[in-house]
Amino acid sequence: MPPRIAINGRFLTQRSSGVQRFAAEAIKAIDAQLDGDYAALKGRIELVAPRQARDFPLKNIPLRRVGFTSGYFWEQIEFPLLSAGKLLLNLCMIGPLIARHQIVVVHDATVQALPQNFSPRFRAAYKFLIPRLCKRADLTVTVSEFSRREIGTLYGADVSAMPVCFEGGDHIKAVDADTSVIERLGLRGRRFFLGVGVDSTNKNIKTVVEAFHRARFNDAALVLTGAKDTRVFGEINLTESAGVHLVGFVSDAELRALYEQALALVFPSFYEGFGLPPLEAMTCGCPVVISEQPALMEVCDDAVLHCRADDTDAIMHHMQALSSDENLRSRLKAAGDARAQRFTWAATARSLLDHSLRLGAQRAATA
Repeated sequence: MPPRIAINGRFLTQRSSGVQRFAAEAIKAIDAQLDGDYAALKGRIELVAPRQARDFPLKNIPLRRVGFTSGYFWEQIEFPLLSAGKLLLNLCMIGPLIARHQIVVVHDATVQALPQNFSPRFRAAYKFLIPRLCKRADLTVTVSEFSRREIGTLYGADVSAMPVCFEGGDHIKAVDADTSVIERLGLRGRRFFLGVGVDSTNKNIKTVVEAFHRARFNDAALVLTGAKDTRVFGEINLTESAGVHLVGFVSDAELRALYEQALALVFPSFYEGFGLPPLEAMTCGCPVVISEQPALMEVCDDAVLHCRADDTDAIMHHMQALSSDENLRSRLKAAGDARAQRFTWAATARSLLDHSLRLGAQRAATA
């Protein structure tokens, strides 16, 4: 028989960010796969979450709210005890140390690579849990070849058999663009660049702002999205200035509208395990500027403009070129669309399900 699988639903109590996005989209894609080639798993997968979890309606996978707590205690104690005998699927970096029969998706080693970007509590938890989970879990998975190397180097994990499960960008096309955001932000008839992720100094937004000011645009704005979460990332000092608009959280529908109308996404991040915003932008036909950070180059290849993360002048020149050269924007849109089609959540789901079936078969063979 195929394995019974319990998916860690703690993310349903958290603000949606990078790893929570991965979990939500991967689970929706897994749910869809149960009507196709993985029908044998239908009725054998459930999403297990704390009682405070928000709703997450799916067609084939039920949501079971259990336990009396939330946070780390729920994840480390209640979730594994109340899902005993099942294969645990953890999609957001960590899982319960007391469980061995589990898959843990470790997205990156950012906490080790850039510890100053995270709160002390967050750093301590990840530094303790991730190396031990990499040793104890039946399987750890990551999202890029770069992250696989970094997890080996910075966490001391044996990554020789660690598979890579790429992310998808097609979720952004699952919603209709909400163009009302253009009116709400006063952007009707205005040209603008887009920056995504002001919630982390890792995104290098201050350099984007400096490059924008150096370019001295007369007719373009810089729109920066993202909500600050000091519990995770610590204090971030960024304020509005001439032509720069901090707009906070935006919905997927609003983000799609911004991608589709922006001159470009400017994303010169210092460090990424994958880099979802550039993939979303390419999916929406938005030109992209990235840093030459290995994971970003791995995902975007030659479909974008790139430079060193600390090269403010190069970022400025890329922005000026994109502002003035419509042919350049058109070429990047076409190249980005072709590149983005290689990354889908359906492929992510199939990879995770294949690993789950293999582990289930191995466990059954030794029972």
